[in-house]
Parts: sequence; C-alpha cells; structure tokens
Amino acid sequence: MTEWYLDIETEGTDPQQDKIITIQYQPLNEGRPTGLFQILAEWEWGEKQIVRTIVEKGLLEPTWDFVPVGNRLKFDITFIMEKAEKYGAKKFTLDGLRYYWFNKPLVDLAPVLVMMNRGRFAGSSISGFSEKPGSATVPRLYHEGRYPEILEYVNREKDETLALFDEVRSVLEAFGDGRHRGAPAPAAQ
Repeated sequence: MTEWYLDIETEGTDPQQDKIITIQYQPLNEGRPTGLFQILAEWEWGEKQIVRTIVEKGLLEPTWDFVPVGNRLKFDITFIMEKAEKYGAKKFTLDGLRYYWFNKPLVDLAPVLVMMNRGRFAGSSISGFSEKPGSATVPRLYHEGRYPEILEYVNREKDETLALFDEVRSVLEAFGDGRHRGAPAPAAQ
C-alpha cells in the first residue's frame, strides 16, 4: 500500500463551474512524509495539465498504489473526477464509478474531525482546530494574484493535516490494541 497526502484548492464547490487552483500530494509511509511535497498550480500549468498529472499518478485507479490521505477526500476526488472527464483524462461508466468507490482505499479525516467537534459538522474542519484561516481565503488570494500566499497556505494545511493524522493514528492504534479480542496487551514501557 502506498499512502499519499492529497488535497486540492478550488474557486468554489461546483466542479462544473469552478476551477481547481492547486492540487497537492506527497508520498507517505505510515503517515509520515517520505518524498517531496508537490504543488501543482493552475497559474503555472493550467487546470487541464494539473488534472492530467494527478490522474497519471494513479489517483483515479481503484488500486492500492495511490491511497489518498487527507480531509474531505470525497470532495477532492469527485472534483478531480469531474475535471478528468471534462479533459478526457479518465472516463467513468456508472459501473466504473461504483467499482471505484467500493474498492478505492482512502484515509479521510473528515469523520474524525466531526467526532472531535462533538458530532457537529459545522466547524469540523482542520481550520476549526488550528490557527490556520479557512480555505475560503484561497479563491480571493488567487483572484488577487497572491500566489506565494496560496503556496504558504497549502504548505501549512499539509503540515497541520499530517500532524493531526499522526496524533489520531496513535490514539486509534492504542485504542484498537486494547479492543482486539485475544490480542496480548501492549507491553508497558
């Protein structure tokens, strides 16, 4: 299994009308970065090319070669799917979509953030648990041509997401160790 941090920034929430501004990814091993953090920027490459690049990495294949790790991944992946269809980078049939969503492994922090927020969806974002501004600032920065600030934002978001992932992973692994029937208790340190 090859984990990859994955996130996108968009102009809005409608893939039919709104543009993908950036796509970010980084290879991981047990949730820790093992390679370069890549930011595919629309203003440098164009939306069509950044979508083609992430599709070529294997994101839209229902395999374990590119296992996305992030927050609200269904939004990100669906947005990329719509754009991949638009640009002819990947076509899905209804059966193909069903197969993809039933078989593609992914590690999404969204449900964990909802539980951390006492079951409330409103406020259950990464920015709800950090000092980082919400992603709504990115479209404004994009339209103002403030690209270095977007790059700073996506770097910070990646760092905060992976830190949360690492913390949640250790808590859930310890919880799982205690819940396994017949499994020996972890050794005291």
